[in-house]
Amino acid sequence: MNADEPAGRITVVLDDVVAAATPLAWSSALARALQRELRVLYVERTEVLTAAALPITQALAHAAAPWVPYDQADIERGFRLQVVRLQELMRRVGEQHALRPTLQIVRGALHHAVMDVDGESDLVLVSAAALLPTAAPLQRCRSVLVWSDDSESGLQLVEVATRCALSLGATRRVVHAKAQVEEGDMQRAQADLLVLPRAAVSARVLAGVRRPLLLVGRKG
Repeated sequence: MNADEPAGRITVVLDDVVAAATPLAWSSALARALQRELRVLYVERTEVLTAAALPITQALAHAAAPWVPYDQADIERGFRLQVVRLQELMRRVGEQHALRPTLQIVRGALHHAVMDVDGESDLVLVSAAALLPTAAPLQRCRSVLVWSDDSESGLQLVEVATRCALSLGATRRVVHAKAQVEEGDMQRAQADLLVLPRAAVSARVLAGVRRPLLLVGRKG
């Protein structure tokens, strides 16, 4: 983030509506604290469509029904149903935090969608089905860990992490930054939310992450 640049929007990226309550709540609290616009980027996973197209994929309507080939139209209907549920979650969180979040829908993989988030978003909160338990209740963020250094941009990163922790009622801890953050660094981190420079994280690392991230900085 650059102090001379206008404030960007916050984008929360997710691919599982069932587990969306927590990332929506966290990003909404941060958006309200920073007085930012909130956008929800929902990723419809193409791997689901690919799996459904395999000859061995079959569906069972009920216990007494025969197995039949899977119809990709069922996946499309499922996607549409998920969007309706997500819009209802967005409406609720918007009323709670006095926000009007917007929705964008893409197809692909979550880690690629994160890398493609536009330059108007300088805060990107990343969640996924693999990050939070399925059908989990709303989870409280208790701890925020930020990767930083002593540079001006590093100090700005700490400031963002501090405001994030305050908005979520969490503690904040700082660790010395690396030029590039590796998957093992994040797996060993002990925190509910990790705050990282956006430029320090690759798509390869994002594909293996198993906890929520807040990426700071605009797309290069």
